[in-house]
Amino acid sequence: MRVAEARLSIGFWSWDIDAVRLSCSSGLYSLLGINAASVKLDLVFLESLVHPADRMVIDDPSDFARDSRQASRQFRVIRPDGQLRHLLSEATTFFDRDGRALRVVTVVSDVTERHEIGRRLGRKRALLHAIAEIVDGVLWVSDENGRLLERFGGHFSEAKVGPDSDVENWRGGMHPDDAARLPQLWRDTVGRRQPYVFSPRLRRADGRYQQFHVRGLPFAAEYSRDPHYGGISSGNLGILSAPAFSDERHDLTLSPAQVRACRALLDWTAEMLAQQAAISVSTVRRLESADSSGQGESTRLVIRAFREAGLTIYRGADGRISITDAA
Repeated sequence: MRVAEARLSIGFWSWDIDAVRLSCSSGLYSLLGINAASVKLDLVFLESLVHPADRMVIDDPSDFARDSRQASRQFRVIRPDGQLRHLLSEATTFFDRDGRALRVVTVVSDVTERHEIGRRLGRKRALLHAIAEIVDGVLWVSDENGRLLERFGGHFSEAKVGPDSDVENWRGGMHPDDAARLPQLWRDTVGRRQPYVFSPRLRRADGRYQQFHVRGLPFAAEYSRDPHYGGISSGNLGILSAPAFSDERHDLTLSPAQVRACRALLDWTAEMLAQQAAISVSTVRRLESADSSGQGESTRLVIRAFREAGLTIYRGADGRISITDAA
């Protein structure tokens, strides 16, 4: 019993109702930081160690021991050495065959570490929600199958499927063309553990579509054993221009011939490219013209559209742009 109490950080006290007697285990003395040889515990003394804000009034020891609140009670104690500990007590009352209460046995466990972990997790969740509010987006965690596990932040501020929409049902408001591309894009991204880049159009409450930008990265092995992805979704493209998403790099450009080649690989018309990149057809024509500089926001939108459609576009070690449609 002593070994179990020491390893599990638990202790026991038992109240004999007929004998009006308290019995305490050595583990309880250890939890309270009291020398068993110098102090004999009673319920009044035990309760005196409880933090004043958590303390219960004792009028009658038997009634106190049998109080329904003892069934599961969390409280703080101030040990004689000044340490503040968080304890959890769980009491069970035993009866005779006639239903008369005989004894109350209470298991007391030290949950200080669990309490501190909960506080740290609470602070981190609050921070993630605050960041999501600042960037007017949603932070999310997904498993390898694309199933949403967690989200932080509210709803998209402008685009909604309806008045009660949230991140869980956002696929229901996606443009059909974007929804059709989503499964293969996700499989290709997860299979190669690559950054996830997607800019779907979501239906607003007024029926019109608005483009949103979704960015995600695989969890690093040093932080998580789960093969999950985490990222951010927002209507604000500016906050998603991080170097981790290579299509957002300002030094990655395409020549007019490369734009035409990418479009040919996908068998897209200029109109289709304009639709997928959310730019005008005239902008596509300009990017494919001989005098195009191949730079700017329009090029980044075009590169993103090509990548979302399955092309791999990157700058090799020799500094040259490489393009492939191989998975």
